[in-house]
Amino acid sequence: MTVSLAVAAEGHTPALLLRPWRAADMPGLLAAMDHDYPSQGLWPHPGVDAGRGRWTGPRDDREAAIWLSGQDRGWRIGDWLTLAVLDQQGRALGQVALANRAGGRIGNGGFGEIHYWTAAEARGLGIAPAAVRVMTRWAFGCFGSDGLPLIMLVHYLDNQASCRVAGKSGYRFWEISPANPPFWPTSGHVHVAASHPGIPIPASLVSNAD
Repeated sequence: MTVSLAVAAEGHTPALLLRPWRAADMPGLLAAMDHDYPSQGLWPHPGVDAGRGRWTGPRDDREAAIWLSGQDRGWRIGDWLTLAVLDQQGRALGQVALANRAGGRIGNGGFGEIHYWTAAEARGLGIAPAAVRVMTRWAFGCFGSDGLPLIMLVHYLDNQASCRVAGKSGYRFWEISPANPPFWPTSGHVHVAASHPGIPIPASLVSNAD
């Protein structure tokens, strides 16, 4: 599957290109993460052996190769779809990713879950909402309402920035997700976007998806 999604510049948000990660992007990704390193790193594909211990990569060329192999595998299998978010010069500004909440291939009728990350120097420019919106539209158009009825965006309760991203991306608040250590150490917000208006949404997405 070849995916290339263009986002036109609007207001203070620059023009963007979303496409699968490439080996040539890794130096830029490592540099961006070195400036503002996520506590859990960028998730590798669950089927890739990332070594012992808690994954916090990619931190170096070796981990970047492992991580990239997982992203490629996700596209081949169809269970973990990640897109680099690039500016017009090809600089990595972030990532947006889509998974099946219950595991397995995306588009099999299960609920999706969207994730995103924005490089520190690119925050405050509306990049995350723009990336989430365009990937959401693409996913619903690609898989249809039968294959992908809805997509969830879940964040920790105290993450107000992600709450704003969800709202600007068209994901409405649905419920509180209770803490479930060690997988989910604190309570969170569940936001949802439906593939079309009027689609039935379960009263509790958490109990149906976990």
